[in-house]
Amino acid sequence: MKKYIFIALAALSVASCKLDDNISPNDPSVEAVTPNLYLSAAQTSNYNVQVGDIFELSNVWMNNWAGNIYYFASPYSAEYQLQVTSAFTRGNNFWNNSYLAMSRYANIYNNPQAAQYSNHAAIAKILMANEMQYIVDFFGDAPFSDAFKRDANLTPKYDKGEDIYKNLVLMINDAITSINTGNPQFAVGTEDEIFAGNMTKWVKLANTIKLRLLLRQSKVTDATIKAFVTAQLQSLQGAQFLSETDGDATINPGYGSGTAAQQNPLIRNYAYLNFDQQTENIQGYRLIDISSHFAGLLNGANAKTTGTTDTRRGSMYRAVGGTIRGITQGDGQIPGTTEASFSRLGWRFREINAQGTAFVDNSGINGTVMSVAESELLQAEAAELYPAIFTNAVGHYNQAIASSFRFFGLTAAQATAYTTSLSTKPYGWNGSDGHIAAIQYQRMVALHFIKPQETYINYLKTGYPVTPLALTATQPNKPWRLVYPSREYNTNSANVPVVNQADVFVKNQFTPFWNRN
Repeated sequence: MKKYIFIALAALSVASCKLDDNISPNDPSVEAVTPNLYLSAAQTSNYNVQVGDIFELSNVWMNNWAGNIYYFASPYSAEYQLQVTSAFTRGNNFWNNSYLAMSRYANIYNNPQAAQYSNHAAIAKILMANEMQYIVDFFGDAPFSDAFKRDANLTPKYDKGEDIYKNLVLMINDAITSINTGNPQFAVGTEDEIFAGNMTKWVKLANTIKLRLLLRQSKVTDATIKAFVTAQLQSLQGAQFLSETDGDATINPGYGSGTAAQQNPLIRNYAYLNFDQQTENIQGYRLIDISSHFAGLLNGANAKTTGTTDTRRGSMYRAVGGTIRGITQGDGQIPGTTEASFSRLGWRFREINAQGTAFVDNSGINGTVMSVAESELLQAEAAELYPAIFTNAVGHYNQAIASSFRFFGLTAAQATAYTTSLSTKPYGWNGSDGHIAAIQYQRMVALHFIKPQETYINYLKTGYPVTPLALTATQPNKPWRLVYPSREYNTNSANVPVVNQADVFVKNQFTPFWNRN
């Protein structure tokens, strides 16, 4: 039976099962709620975070999206100007909502009954690693070992980013061992909104997240960290990762158009119509146009892709005059044009039925936690950087493109034709910018409707794809990190590192550890 989305802790207690008769269903203690009752809401709230502020911010900073200057006076002004302070709303929301989501995972694997629900605990550890990585990637040092203790510690210490990363890898190892060797009293069932208890797929996803954690550290020169990374990469030799056979890792706890809260949050945030299917989504869909930079790349009009039109462009964005036309970030209105002169979001964000008579209500579509394209691009990168351990970089790269084309409703033949055409262009596999640039470019295209934060973080690491600043930028480069939220400085001042806006745009001791050189 499909379940509604439960966010409040009290609601978690009655999501699908009856509590003990001696426990109040309106105000259960954390320890009284069994791990299976936490799982659905933990996964759902985590996905909400992934497609929220950090999703939109990453698309703007990657210069994929631009604000509609024809309707809004100064769209994305703070993002364009790079006003990154402790009051930066998007960064604050990402931090606060991430920790709230992760606290639910901690409540699962720290639960007194976790041993009886060992597979639930393993899933929680895997997804904790998946989310906590991005806190380190965007903020550097952060609370982890002392976090999630509720009233027992309201001012947790900040752990070093490198220590958190190591612990996340070990947490994944522990989860995999538990799945492979454990004998839980209670099996995982439909309360698992991602794989419905298929633990074989959970091991594959765990391996893929572990690979991502390790690859992020490929530039680190510290001998101890390098030795750990190498050993852990070797442990993945011959491992199985998320593949086209498995399909994308998706989530759907019962999304629908009954209320705004029930919608898939990706659709709620960015689709053409609000949940009532009548009111235009002004702060999402109408705000967003493709940027001129990204449009040029997809059209084959950029020097990096000259002559190769990306077939996915027509699925992703609405064509204007037979092409995709974008707005330059920070530019003003162009004489003779209107907002209809530029390309808005397409795909499931604005889909018309086969008869051309009405918009399709996509409120209930699956969310994508990790796509096969992301997994294949990680494997391509691994084979490129560590050829003694991993192989077939070009094969994984080609499969990533094919999986992306499938995601956007296109064919394998179209993917092959595109890959062949792009091959010798600077951003192609045999192009002048190299294989990492080719992998990164495909990350930008394939993931920007799924997980653009992954592209932005890898852009900071590699410098690819080359991404221009907005015309109104007040800094010389994109930020290497975000500033801790003002609430941390107000409530945890003894522990939070003092980071100011100037620290964000230079590499120093506050830069996430994997990117300091």
